[in-house]
Amino acid sequence: MEIMFVAKKKRKENIAEYILYMFQVEDLIRAFKLDMKLIKEQLISRYDLDDSQMNEVVDWYSNLVAMMVKEELTKKGHLQFLMNHINELNEFHLRILKDDISTEYSSAFKNNIGLINEFRLKGNAAANDIESCLNGIYGYLLLKIQNKEISTGTEDAVKQFGKLMGLLSALFKQFEAGDLEL
Repeated sequence: MEIMFVAKKKRKENIAEYILYMFQVEDLIRAFKLDMKLIKEQLISRYDLDDSQMNEVVDWYSNLVAMMVKEELTKKGHLQFLMNHINELNEFHLRILKDDISTEYSSAFKNNIGLINEFRLKGNAAANDIESCLNGIYGYLLLKIQNKEISTGTEDAVKQFGKLMGLLSALFKQFEAGDLEL
């Protein structure tokens, strides 16, 4: 399944996975030097798509490339719409904690706040707890891809961040579907 279609599916099912997936797409675009010709030749051409799907995928990548150039994200950073999703998810997280919507989530967060703060102290420039967790998970994924050594403590922390983001994403999905009121 092509990257764009996976992204659409992830956005509907799990907001945290979607954000992490889009972080990968940003890095993939950077790996192709934001060059649509390379993206078409070496990435999009690999997929079995009809003309309509091909045009949709090319437009999707072209729009992402244009946004990355406009937002000066050719070397690093995340697109503003992804940061907006992170901020929206963080506001949702704060509301859940404030209104005690889910004792399971609140308990999981309280059990992880020390790990989140520890991660921040190691140089994570995240604006909030949710961004810290997502950055931690994505950093871990990058280390795995690069076959770098990962400490047991880091692996354990990332597992906890993943569980927390899974709980939050499930609640967010319920909220978006109208099955959870705040």
